[in-house]
Amino acid sequence: MTSKTAKTLSAATALAALAGGFIGAGTANAQMSSNGPADIEGWTQMGWSAFSDSVINKGGSHMLLKNLPEGAKPLSAEKAKAALEGPLPVKGDASMTVTFGPDGKLSFFDGCNAGSAGYSIDGAGGVKVGAIAQTQRLCDPTNMNKADELKSILRSNPSVYRFDNETIALAAQGKAIEFSKAAAN
Repeated sequence: MTSKTAKTLSAATALAALAGGFIGAGTANAQMSSNGPADIEGWTQMGWSAFSDSVINKGGSHMLLKNLPEGAKPLSAEKAKAALEGPLPVKGDASMTVTFGPDGKLSFFDGCNAGSAGYSIDGAGGVKVGAIAQTQRLCDPTNMNKADELKSILRSNPSVYRFDNETIALAAQGKAIEFSKAAAN
């Protein structure tokens, strides 16, 4: 009798846990705080952990993140603010954009989800992004990985770089995401 009761309880517990996982019970969809510099490698690996054996993560290569060119110098606060004006499509995937508004709010579309946050530019030209709010659509793994990299850079208090007249980059910890920017007239 005890054995049958234990099996019934085990099956019921397993079913409840499985159902809870499908409906999201027990998760808050919380974002980590962006109050301090984020570990870019850690953020992107968290996004990839579910797909670690997939083709898109062979060798742990990044999709959007590139190494910051040696000798690159961040822009001053004034130049960073000017460089961030207007929508910035991600180089290599123009479906992803970030827009830094003059009102201290940024918005982004990561190829699947839209999001927003407050931001400020500190005296050294670093971009401080507040808590990110975003939609929660389920996306294909490739888009999710790119989105994780984009949000990793935003959360990392990046500096702004201009590589040439048409390329702006947000970078931190030696990693950068490049954005297309029309040449200044």
